[in-house]
Amino acid sequence: MDFSKLSLIFKVVIIAIIYIIIFTALKIMYKDIKGGSKGRKESIRSFGLEIIEPGNNQSLRKGGVIPIKDVITIGRKSDNVVVLNDPYASSYHAKVYIKNGECVLEDLESTNGTILNGERLLGKEYLTSGDEIAIGSVSFKFI
Repeated sequence: MDFSKLSLIFKVVIIAIIYIIIFTALKIMYKDIKGGSKGRKESIRSFGLEIIEPGNNQSLRKGGVIPIKDVITIGRKSDNVVVLNDPYASSYHAKVYIKNGECVLEDLESTNGTILNGERLLGKEYLTSGDEIAIGSVSFKFI
């Protein structure tokens, strides 16, 4: 048995395996880079509430934007994200949150109601760009 021919065959097989591994790794990295930019563009989408009419609230400025990243609660109580100094706002009046990449406005059974595009909101509603939300004398535009 000639071991020199056998060792040459093993060398060729090992080199072929190394090339296959390198090719597979490069293919995976290419797919990751190519597909990775799409995921980033989708996650960049951001939402916010533009303040149209601040009412009697010193903490809100007309034209200011409240970013929506998770859940925003709106009401008179100090532990809300947006605290309203308005007698027509309930302690916990409404909340805005992201669900499946879209924003949802939910009235929290407030006494005077949450107004969405001129109509009283009952329960929950998905928001679209330009929607107007009124709580007492305060109004927002969803952007």
